[in-house]
This record gives sequence, C-alpha cells and structure tokens, in this order.
Amino acid sequence: MKIFKHRGEIYISKNDNKRTREERILFSLLALILIFTIVFFVILSNKYSSVKEFFGSDDVTTVVVEQVIEDELPEISGRKNFLIFQTNKDQSDIHYIFLIQADRDNLAYKICSLSSDMKIDGETIYDIFMMGGGPALQTKLTAYFGVNIDYYAMFTGDNFIELVNKLGSFNYESDEVIKYDSDLNKNDSYSIRIKKGTQKITGTELSELLRYYSEDNKNPTKANQIMLYALVNLINVENFEDSQALFRLFINSSTTNITVRNFQDNFDALKIFCYKNSQITVYAPEITVDSTKNITPESMKTIKSYFSE
Repeated sequence: MKIFKHRGEIYISKNDNKRTREERILFSLLALILIFTIVFFVILSNKYSSVKEFFGSDDVTTVVVEQVIEDELPEISGRKNFLIFQTNKDQSDIHYIFLIQADRDNLAYKICSLSSDMKIDGETIYDIFMMGGGPALQTKLTAYFGVNIDYYAMFTGDNFIELVNKLGSFNYESDEVIKYDSDLNKNDSYSIRIKKGTQKITGTELSELLRYYSEDNKNPTKANQIMLYALVNLINVENFEDSQALFRLFINSSTTNITVRNFQDNFDALKIFCYKNSQITVYAPEITVDSTKNITPESMKTIKSYFSE
C-alpha cells in the first residue's frame, strides 16, 4: 500500500505487465462510452441542422400557469348604484334593503342599510314598495336622495339563499352569540343560531343575519358589515370564471331591471372587482332618522356625498 505524503503524488504500480480484472473492465466501459458518443453526434449532425430542430420545437407544449398581470386587466371608471332587497314569498313584507355602490374610480364598495319603516316624503319604504314594487322604489329613492340608482334586484328568501349557496360560503367574525326565534305565527318565521367567533356563513345564515340586524335587532352597523363581508368574499376569481352561469341563476332568482346587455357592458368592471377583491376599500355610511322615522338632513347629505355618480 502506498501512502501519499504530498498532494499531487501519483502512485504507479511497479508491475506494469499485470492489470487487474477490474482495470480491464473499467477501460472497456470507457471505450464503449466514447464510441457511442462519437456515433451519436455524427448521426445528429447529419440529420438535424440544430439542437432546436432535434427537440422538435413546433411539437413542444409549454404549460404556463395563468397569472393575471396588472397591465393586462382592463381600465374601468365610473360608479354604479344598486338597490338590493329581500321579501317574503308573497312579497308582502321587506326583510332587508340595501343601497350599494360599486365605485370603479376608487375600487370600493359603499353600502348603506335602509329600513322598511323609514319615511320618504311622508311615505314609508314599505308603502312605496307595496304601491309599485322595485321600480317604484328605484324611482322614488333616486329622486329623494338626489343620486341615480341604476339597478334594483328583489329576492325572496329561498331564491336569495339558493344564489348565495351557489356562490359559496365565507367566514364571518361574530362578536356575539345570537339565539333568536321570530314570531312563529308568521308565515315566514325564522330562527337563527350564531356562536361567538369565526362562523362559516352560507346562504341561509346570510339571509337570517341580514334580516335579524335589519328587521328585528335593528343594528345597521352590523347589517352593513355582514353585507360587506359577503361582497368581498363571494365576488371572487373562482366565481368570475363561472360568471355566465351565475348571471343566469341571478336572473332566474330575482326580479330585476338588470339585463344581459347590462351584464355585458359591465363585464370588465366585474372582472376587476373579482380579481382584486382583496384590495377593495369598503365604506358603510349609516342613516339616522328622527322620532317620526323621517331621514335627518345630515343623513341626506351623507348619502348624497357617498353615492353620487
């Protein structure tokens, strides 16, 4: 055995005439590899003009994960106001009603919870609805607030729940325990059970919470908050990919003046709000009324400043 004392020393066997079996095998393998390499490159050079041609560039499929880049999203501007409300099955009662704006200029949602017993020029919102339905409410509130309400959509409870369940569910941070049973003698009675903490909200819970805070507990702050949670979480990328089918369900589930043409004209805005739902700013102005249920002048100014187009 040779011990190398200095780096770079090479040990050469004194017996040059004898090669071990292992050495012969090693040299044979090296020779085969060298011959194969030479033959391969000769064939390659004769048949293909380049490496790119060899790998068949026209037949190579590259899978790229779709990623929406900021510059690729459409430009949007303007503001659109919506009146969204839910009634019972025979449309004789309003469970909740919201004025909602999609502010494209500032990428924002603005939401204001109204009440069916609020008075507009001496008439309650409920009375106006009973006289002319959604179109009457749209016309009257547009004139009264001095802001243009572009669209309205009215749902019954079951239809609203069906639509929301199709959109999906979301998490809501409840800061209180809710255990409430409405008047069981009513045809559209309901019960709600919500624990404190993180709650998974489906269509049923959303409908019940909005009704509870609008009609029974009368807490517009909470009503606005829950509706904002729903918009930001359910208007998302996944639902945008299925937006055509979801719009058909929306049309079939509601009484509305929103048409297919309206949907197409606002498609770019929908895309932006879906793809940027985590960047949206939210506002929730509240309306106050006096002892006679008339909206105060200060609230009128607030509504006009937030919802003007």
